[in-house]
Amino acid sequence: MLVTLLNESDFVSNTYVLSEDGQAVVIDPGLGDTPAIRDFLVRHNLKLEAVLLTHGHFDHIRGLPYLLETFPDAPVYMHESEVDFLGDPRLNCSYLDGDIPPVSLSIKALGVSDNDSLYLLKKDIRVVHTPFHTRGSVCYYIPQEKMIFTGDTLFRSAIGRSDLPTGSPRSIVQSLAKLKSLPPETKVYPGHEKSTTIERELKFNTYLRKEYIPNNK
Repeated sequence: MLVTLLNESDFVSNTYVLSEDGQAVVIDPGLGDTPAIRDFLVRHNLKLEAVLLTHGHFDHIRGLPYLLETFPDAPVYMHESEVDFLGDPRLNCSYLDGDIPPVSLSIKALGVSDNDSLYLLKKDIRVVHTPFHTRGSVCYYIPQEKMIFTGDTLFRSAIGRSDLPTGSPRSIVQSLAKLKSLPPETKVYPGHEKSTTIERELKFNTYLRKEYIPNNK
């Protein structure tokens, strides 16, 4: 399976295209008001099998309309508690960015929950619910490929913030514990910046160390 990163700059979210045998899965189509993701699929003769959203913030969803214009039958998956983010500028936080219009998408997503398994690209993709960045933040773990897509849950040497609407500092430790238990060689593809591994984060990420105690206020 090939993993392709599409990203305009260090300041926007990472969009990942997973592809194999002419099929593709897109994770977090957040390239904004450009057809770049759609054009990539068309250029490489890839059929979109599904879209996976790690959470519903605007910088991870703005490319959805372009994708679904060309691939209207592709299902969109996100945590069941967060499907309303797509149409709500307050929840998806687009109201905070004065440089773009509020994002309100009339797209119906299919809800998933913790431990669900999606069979895509002939592989089991497991849903890991990590609700502290938002109430419905999830990671997508592919054991067969030893990789996980963590959205804004886990970054290289950092984690996501928990002070935006529906964020929960109290859920940080429990959420990260699920990731700490993964095989150390698991490749981590985050929602921003560079990829890493669970092994590296256990060594160098303060938030994954045993002594980490969050401020739950």
